[in-house]
Amino acid sequence: MRKPAFAGASFGEVGTYEFVAAVATVRVQPRHPANRAIVDIERAADADGYVRYQTDVVILRPANAARASGALIFDIANRGNKLALARLNDGATQFDTAAQAGNGWAMRQGHTLLWVGWQGDVPLGTAGQLVGTRFPVATAGGAPITGTSLEEFVFDNTAAESKGTLTYPAASLDPAKATLTVRARPDAPATTLPASAWRYLNASEISISRPAGFDGGAIYQFVYEARDPMVMGLGMSAVRDVVGFLKTSGIDLAGETHPLADVRFNVTVALGISQSGRFLRDFVWMGFNAAPEGGRRVFDGVMPLISGSRKSYTNARWAQPGRFSRQQEDHLFAGDQFPFSYEVSTDPVSGRTDGIYAQCRRDATCPKTMHLDSNLEFWQARASLVVTDGAGRPLALPADVRTYLMASTQHGPSARPEAGICQQLNNPANQSTMVRALMARLIDWSRTGKAPPDSRYPTLAAGALVAPTRTAIGFPDLSPMGVAFPAVYNELAVVDHGTVPPRADPTRRYDVLVPRTDADGHDIAGVRLPDVAVPLATHSGWGLRKAGYADGQLCGLNGIYVPFARDAAERAANRDPRPSIAERYGTREVYVRQVRTASEQLVADGFMLDEDVARWVRRARAEPRVAQLPP
Repeated sequence: MRKPAFAGASFGEVGTYEFVAAVATVRVQPRHPANRAIVDIERAADADGYVRYQTDVVILRPANAARASGALIFDIANRGNKLALARLNDGATQFDTAAQAGNGWAMRQGHTLLWVGWQGDVPLGTAGQLVGTRFPVATAGGAPITGTSLEEFVFDNTAAESKGTLTYPAASLDPAKATLTVRARPDAPATTLPASAWRYLNASEISISRPAGFDGGAIYQFVYEARDPMVMGLGMSAVRDVVGFLKTSGIDLAGETHPLADVRFNVTVALGISQSGRFLRDFVWMGFNAAPEGGRRVFDGVMPLISGSRKSYTNARWAQPGRFSRQQEDHLFAGDQFPFSYEVSTDPVSGRTDGIYAQCRRDATCPKTMHLDSNLEFWQARASLVVTDGAGRPLALPADVRTYLMASTQHGPSARPEAGICQQLNNPANQSTMVRALMARLIDWSRTGKAPPDSRYPTLAAGALVAPTRTAIGFPDLSPMGVAFPAVYNELAVVDHGTVPPRADPTRRYDVLVPRTDADGHDIAGVRLPDVAVPLATHSGWGLRKAGYADGQLCGLNGIYVPFARDAAERAANRDPRPSIAERYGTREVYVRQVRTASEQLVADGFMLDEDVARWVRRARAEPRVAQLPP
């Protein structure tokens, strides 16, 4: 499929864009040194020794190749979704209307955007709606492979019966060959449920009846005999090989010209958001940033966004790429073990020596890296381990790595403050302004060597990383207003994945630290965007589950938004320790002026583009929470 993007809208001097949705058919040689790390690849070979698969390819490109910038931005799809324009353009995940281009920033620069399917359990061929794959199943000489696999479900509902989907089909529907347990909290003892409490709906789905005494946040673990493991690690080679082909070769094996053959690229950067940021860290760590022939870098620069210290559960038998550890969920799945940081170091907890850059240092394929996290990643993804070791001591970063904290934001900003299963309203603080500016800096850094801003991330040396207690953090006491502070965080121990379910070793635990705050509850380190620099509320990355849904445990990926009182009288009535809006700003013009000043400082520091200053000022003038102030 090839058609005009954004209903033919034109973007400044670059002009119109094209949308292309295609399917790439790829063959790889399992015995090639670049592919040997892919788990089970040799078990999926055809008679001629090659492994074949298909993957979706989606492209946004200037219709006029002469107006392309030469920059290729590869957005690693998140569960098949195309997220880049939401962060770079304040846009959408589809590209059919002019409005879906958002502010059009990436298009006005002339950048080309590319998506290639990598996640084996996202289906192929939805005409650009999702970016998926069709990977082969590993066999034992043509016979099915079976093995023990683990699923975990937290349904977050109070229904009497809930459905769980299995990643791999069951080898047998005999309930005696599977075990289902339930626990209320991660540290609570598990209760084994009788066969009468659950049933197979088919080989890929089970139905679970909620047992008495367990609420909507209960944790169910299902251990069963699975069959037909997909070669999920092919996602690594799919990204490497298809991206490498599109940027360096004009003709495919069928002798046809591909849709980017007329665009000349001088820099290639990758953006990975959340799940795909974890995959991106894996991609570099496992050595896939080296092209199979010639040893060139696939990506000159990478931006893992809101990944924390985690990687992914992709290149393994019975892999489940959608899994990721949180305080209440998914503690025992692979993807959160050492190494956590970029430079090679020896882990004082596990005793291992490694680093995200260990392999690429050997073959000189390390990319320029900008690692961005929100406050939530410190609570839920142990982000402190990016800059500290397992004993809580500082770690140095390589010269070609920058780390940035998007201060006091949650994992991804909420479209509007709402609570759901959380105790407080979710955090809507903006991140895209900073992501957009740093993407421009990453492209410059990777293309010309122009240095980006220095890291802005909490460190021990600055006294900005502390133990996860309210006293150590300095967070205000908002309990008179009904705001509880966490008594938990996502702990981490060394896990033995040689058993099912895996076993955590309670004697080998990591020191996990979190950012210190000011008296409003905002991070003292990192980059404060105007929502936080000129606040109307307290924002944080952590949130707590409400009663009925594992009360008091961390609430998934949601933070908190606690508005300030309007004036001194309301503050006193609420027993709120934070100054009110009227006490802070006095007039609307003072508030607007402070937003402008904060925005201009961010431009000077390299964390905001000039064009975004006017957007923030317009937003400040329209802000309803300051409407009651005098002009």
